[in-house]
Amino acid sequence: MLCKSMPDIAWFENDNRYSECNMLFHYIIIPNTKDKTMTVKIWHGEFCYEKSIDKIVSERTFEISTSGRKEMIEYIIAEDKNYMQ
Repeated sequence: MLCKSMPDIAWFENDNRYSECNMLFHYIIIPNTKDKTMTVKIWHGEFCYEKSIDKIVSERTFEISTSGRKEMIEYIIAEDKNYMQ
């Protein structure tokens, strides 16, 4: 299941990216430590983020915080459910 192994906030506070997929549903979380935000980019397909930048179908930014992480997980799961329908 998506987001089960997502790292805690310290991972993103230290400027680390995280990505995961569910078959053809992919997402990457890109932190911006200056702004204290993390942006989720979602795409569908077989390839990694670097080869799919022009295939982004959804993007949203969240605060790097416990509540921001929770909102982000809800967003990712909802987007995956929409994709699967």
